[in-house]
Amino acid sequence: MSDAQALVVDLKRPWKHGEHVDACGITLDEPLILDRLEVRGLDLSGAVLNGGISAVGTTFRGLAWMRGSKISGVCDFTGAHFRTDFRADNLEAEAVLLRDCNLQGCLSLAGSKLKSLTLQNALVMANLTLQGADIVGAVNLKEAEIMGGLWTTQARLGSLSNRHAEISGRIQLTGF
Repeated sequence: MSDAQALVVDLKRPWKHGEHVDACGITLDEPLILDRLEVRGLDLSGAVLNGGISAVGTTFRGLAWMRGSKISGVCDFTGAHFRTDFRADNLEAEAVLLRDCNLQGCLSLAGSKLKSLTLQNALVMANLTLQGADIVGAVNLKEAEIMGGLWTTQARLGSLSNRHAEISGRIQLTGF
């Protein structure tokens, strides 16, 4: 069984409040495929995912952390459902896809280095933090609803598309 397969088996165990899979610093050369699964809490902080991650339609029941992770290839969370925060501060990745997803907590990408970010038609029930992020391409917020504010202080964004987006709360659109 590969390391990615063993991780998926552990993630599929029943969720219990306060428990999570500690995969900090793991290196995976094969893709991590979580598509359409219901997974318990996961800490991938400092992980190196050389084969990318696909979590299309996945439900993250517990914490979802990818702080300081490096992802090569696909980083696709399209249609995912996050029951708590998705914390990916200092993430390094190419295209991060969060289209049509539902985040019941905050989305923190502070200090991240990305080629692009798509949150089209996403629902973020808390804040979206891009503070200090370096996103060289497009940030797509078209038709997204962000209920807790948007922070971009000291961020460098290639472009921002927010047509028909609804953003409530504190908004800081500075630094780009």
